[in-house]
Amino acid sequence: MANFGSPAHTAAMGNLGGMMLIAGGAMALANGIGDALDAAADARRRRAYGNALSAATAHADEMEDLARTAVGMVAELEAEVASLRAACSQRQQVIDVLAGRGRA
Repeated sequence: MANFGSPAHTAAMGNLGGMMLIAGGAMALANGIGDALDAAADARRRRAYGNALSAATAHADEMEDLARTAVGMVAELEAEVASLRAACSQRQQVIDVLAGRGRA
């Protein structure tokens, strides 16, 4: 298409380099904004992971304390059961002796 020295065509062709630079700058700016958004999202994911890891560690510590307490309580109950078994055995011996006297 012939332009025949059109002033609009001449102006557009003269501004073409500048418009290309502006378009390139706009694309670089858009890429930079996209990278910044990705970095912010990555930082949020890392922070959330750190928070979840900290919460899980704290929960594990609480469960460890609970387990240690439970083991101590079980040991106390086992000692009490042993004492009760000994008492029952002793009483049964007394019952057996008394029952033997009644037969004689």
